[in-house]
Amino acid sequence: MWWQAVNKKLFLSFFLGFWFLLVWLWPASSDPVNLDSNTESLFNQEGLYRSDLTQANFGLLGVRFYESVEGQPRWQIESQFAELHRKENYAFLKTVTAHFFSEATRNKILTKSDYGRSWTEKNYVELDGHVSIESSNGYLFWMNHLNYDGTKHEFHSEDPVHMKGPNLQHPTMFLNGTGLHAQINKEHFVLNRDVSSQKRLKSGEWLKILSKSGEFFTQESRAVFIGGVKSNMPSMTISSDIFEISSQEGEENVNAFGNVVIHSKDRVGYAQKAYLEVGGDEIILEGKARLEAQGNVIEGKKIKLFSDDDRIEVEEAEGRTVHDTPR
Repeated sequence: MWWQAVNKKLFLSFFLGFWFLLVWLWPASSDPVNLDSNTESLFNQEGLYRSDLTQANFGLLGVRFYESVEGQPRWQIESQFAELHRKENYAFLKTVTAHFFSEATRNKILTKSDYGRSWTEKNYVELDGHVSIESSNGYLFWMNHLNYDGTKHEFHSEDPVHMKGPNLQHPTMFLNGTGLHAQINKEHFVLNRDVSSQKRLKSGEWLKILSKSGEFFTQESRAVFIGGVKSNMPSMTISSDIFEISSQEGEENVNAFGNVVIHSKDRVGYAQKAYLEVGGDEIILEGKARLEAQGNVIEGKKIKLFSDDDRIEVEEAEGRTVHDTPR
């Protein structure tokens, strides 16, 4: 009918008019203008805008961004408020919760922050203010700033970083360091420098560790400390190039590698490798193993120390006193 054709034309005209009005009202830029000195001081170090400091006339409440690859979720970001910057091609976010998915395990890593900035073309996200990362096994890292590189699916930060876990109400491990690099697919977190850690053992005593850098595999509950490692255990100290501690099925195991020196009671052991189970009574030294005790030196391929009864087992042993001249 002719009146149906007229109605279609009127509807189309109204729709096009509304669309052009929306485009005309869309902000070209929402940068802050005419800010006084007090207001400028509220900007953080990375320069993320605060929504109440801009004069944007377009924003969204309850925003969700997401990305999937071949039908599998890669990340999902939820924001209480988003302000779109069309000219610069990014979105400013406020009160941000994000989920990042491991492509290997499909586990979810949760991040929270006060603010964020999502760059669409760069595939890059900046998080700022009370940033936290919680792994699938309940290890919590926190810092002030964190960047997400979507092309590599990795986190980066140059800030001081702290960690505790795995039970956040009753954590058994604490970690501090500076600088973070994390591979999300492997749930592998690296602290770049100045690492210190404390771990409460099953006995209730504490293991304390200092090192130049450290790696943490949250899925495996395994920590590796690298470079000039100094570790203090109950009645024992260990220095080494690399020190590794893992917790599997209720057992806590320690491995030390490279220039290992162990002080236990009145004995000093030297080796390239050392193994022990925390709470057990056996320490194994391998690789140019040597033990000095009560004026005597024992060398061998492998040396086992038994802490309960001061017993020693040696493979391919050679013995001498410290006053003897080696042949």
